[in-house]
Amino acid sequence: MRTIAFPLFLSFILTGMFATKGLSQDIDSLMISYNVFDQFREPGPYGNRMIIIQSETVEYLVNRDIAENRLSPGKMEGFRVRIFFDNKQTARAESEQIVEDFSAAHPGTGIYRIYETPYFKVTVGDFRTKSEAIRFMNRIRNTYPQAFITREIIHYPSL
Repeated sequence: MRTIAFPLFLSFILTGMFATKGLSQDIDSLMISYNVFDQFREPGPYGNRMIIIQSETVEYLVNRDIAENRLSPGKMEGFRVRIFFDNKQTARAESEQIVEDFSAAHPGTGIYRIYETPYFKVTVGDFRTKSEAIRFMNRIRNTYPQAFITREIIHYPSL
């Protein structure tokens, strides 16, 4: 009995999930406020319900992350390649020159020059994965031998 109950239960859940309206196909899911937990509480097309027993903390944390992501549209965690990092007296001028040289050599690649006391930093690129960042870093390694990868909040790169 137990061996039949689990597959039956699993197929029932999957059928309920796919039998509901395809909201993600009709409306861009990033543009609307959507609480998946409210969707689970609604009865399905045949009156079926799903009861989820979990801590209220889970729902709170998921909704908090969704709200935080909505505050910074077009941004996500990713990787960049740092090509300059220094705090000498000439660091400002050097960082400006590096930005100018890099933009001429690699047009279309994002360049970010920031000052965080006491360092001037120049990072380049918007990479979703570390492997993309490593491939790019290897391409520029001859020009910028001190380059290294950093984890940062990036702009959505084009697909």
